Amino acid sequence: MKLAYTLGLAGCLFFSCISATGQGPTAAMSSEQEIRALENERNKAILSGDAATLEGMTSDDYTFITLRGELRTKSEIVKGFQSGSFKYDSRTISDLNVRVYGDTAIVTGRAIQKGSERGKDYSGDYRFTRVYVKQKGRWMTVALQTTRIQP
Repeated sequence: MKLAYTLGLAGCLFFSCISATGQGPTAAMSSEQEIRALENERNKAILSGDAATLEGMTSDDYTFITLRGELRTKSEIVKGFQSGSFKYDSRTISDLNVRVYGDTAIVTGRAIQKGSERGKDYSGDYRFTRVYVKQKGRWMTVALQTTRIQP
């Protein structure tokens, strides 16, 4: 009985120390790792058409400049995925370079994708720059610019 009490007390103290020092699994993740994880989560949401996830990770004032120079807002993107008019069959991201400047992060990378938006083919090989800002303790994407890589 004494041993069980001692082990229980030791466990409580251990987890209290981890919590108090902020060394839990999430706190130990660097900002760069958080952004990389968000990029992967975003890619999965795009592939599955998960508008709710995309909406939750995107700031209300988000702007996206497409490869055709079109300007899109958060609302337009979310509605496109909700309605099914934005559909991606495949999309692979690579070459991620994450730079963090305080509460701002810039990601450059490459996406190879097959899909369409509003009946227009958006398949191809692209480079992109995405900007994140930490708002209320969460990283939110605020801007994206894409450029098609010419064969």
